[in-house]
Amino acid sequence: MTTLAIIDALFCIPKDARITQASDCIPFSQDLSPLMKAAGIAGAVLAPCLCHQCQNQWNCADRRTQEAVDVVTRNPKQLRGLASYDPLRIGDSLRWIDEAVNAGSLAGVYSQAEGCVSGLDASRMYPLYGLCAKLRAPLVLECSSIERWEHHRKQVEVLAADFPDLDILLATPPRSGADSIIRLLERFPHIGIILGAQDLIAGPVLCEYVEVQGRERVMFRAHPQNWAAAAEVAIGMPLHPEAKHCYLFGNAARLFGFSVPTLS
Repeated sequence: MTTLAIIDALFCIPKDARITQASDCIPFSQDLSPLMKAAGIAGAVLAPCLCHQCQNQWNCADRRTQEAVDVVTRNPKQLRGLASYDPLRIGDSLRWIDEAVNAGSLAGVYSQAEGCVSGLDASRMYPLYGLCAKLRAPLVLECSSIERWEHHRKQVEVLAADFPDLDILLATPPRSGADSIIRLLERFPHIGIILGAQDLIAGPVLCEYVEVQGRERVMFRAHPQNWAAAAEVAIGMPLHPEAKHCYLFGNAARLFGFSVPTLS
């Protein structure tokens, strides 16, 4: 087991992709503590399930938010949670996100770019960004493919320019292109990136950026590896100790409010 302190900045609740109706969606009840302890994972940021292809995605954002609250409540020291937003129920969405963040149950909001059918820069999305900026709650945006990332990247620039007080974390797909990511980070100081260790190792330009000037902007994600395998890759990261600490633990601890970890 690694002795490094590691926080997984984005862990999506696994769900059965064959769900055809909301009543079939079983709440996540697994105890993550043993898996985290065995792999040396000190904390994880829990996001709702990857459900952009689910036909029920437009009417269960409140269920996904409550599920994140329930899971975090069972293990508040090691987990932080992210809420869901429904652009077709703006008022209700803002209310439950506001209540959950203010109560300390959740630490931010998660959105899949593919689920924003009108675009990330659509008017129905802007109330969410304004609320997150007001609450100082990070917004985590994920793209599942390079094609979708290229499509949404310019929209990310628009919303980043419109909301300079909003902390935006981008979960980009593998092989997204280091140059475009670095340009985005250099232009917008309130944008961060969530990357797997393998992706960072495979991109020497991005790795050098993290080492030299962007160490406070990049956070670790295990996906698609399991925690144990991802932790082993993290041990061999070609980063100096300070940059490695920021990437694997420090940045996520600061942004999501984790305390100093103990792995015992």
